[in-house]
Amino acid sequence: MISNTKDYPFKELPFLKTNLGRIEKAISRSLPPKSLSKISKAIHYSVLNAGKRIRPQLVLLMADSLKVNVSSKTIDLMAASGELIHCYSLIHDDLPSMDDDDFRRGKLSCHKKFDEATAILAGDAIQPLALEILTTIEDKNLTDEQKLKIINLFARACGPKGMVEGQSRDLDAEGKKITLRELDEIHYLKTGKLIEACVESICSLKDDLPKSHKKSFLDFAKKFGLAFQIKDDILDVTGDEKIIGKPINSDSKLKKASYPSIIGLKASQKRAEKLCNEALSILTKLPYDTSNLILLSNYIVLRNK
Repeated sequence: MISNTKDYPFKELPFLKTNLGRIEKAISRSLPPKSLSKISKAIHYSVLNAGKRIRPQLVLLMADSLKVNVSSKTIDLMAASGELIHCYSLIHDDLPSMDDDDFRRGKLSCHKKFDEATAILAGDAIQPLALEILTTIEDKNLTDEQKLKIINLFARACGPKGMVEGQSRDLDAEGKKITLRELDEIHYLKTGKLIEACVESICSLKDDLPKSHKKSFLDFAKKFGLAFQIKDDILDVTGDEKIIGKPINSDSKLKKASYPSIIGLKASQKRAEKLCNEALSILTKLPYDTSNLILLSNYIVLRNK
């Protein structure tokens, strides 16, 4: 199912580049003016730093697949909101009291470029900004009920039953032996819930979407998110620092629970590929054009950063 790296042109997928232009424009327009304050400078520095934008890509690709009846601007704002929630979490994750990372995407982390207080406040500002963006959407084809549903999905993804709880469990697991099931749960909360929200938010826009199809898309999102995290753990061990943009082996230095530390590198790669194949199998059985979602799923397992 997964294409071989020699013949899979994931670096040349034109739709990713096209979508990235839309995503960057939507994010940039949603930010406060850079000159407004020190906090706004930190926000621009941390958000506009060439991330992979996997979550907003999912939003755009899901919308294309389901052909939802809302404007492209609505989709772009939803994509920007999902990415901003992710960016806020990265700023806080990098703090000395959390994962203590000095670099992010090849640049100094926010707290290193500015200071810890500024980093905390920048993250604090980005999280509500992400939800504020959703409240500003004006679309005659978007009902109030649908808008509230989308806001609720993103809020729950980053709240006490989502990434915040996942980060807490991740910190608690440092230096401890945990089970594979416990690690899966940590990363479902920390990473998977937001990925799932990006997928489900688009499903909520499709009025006639059968419940079985929605369930299939959510199953896809769970497998996609877990495969993505496993690959991240693998790259922390085998990646090139110049490519991934931060020092390797940071997980082991912090004695973090990771897939390679629990089941080994080879088994981790096999598990990521198995999850990806299962995700692809789900997509191929759905009566929609999921070809680009399939290519993106391949990318997350074959990527080198």
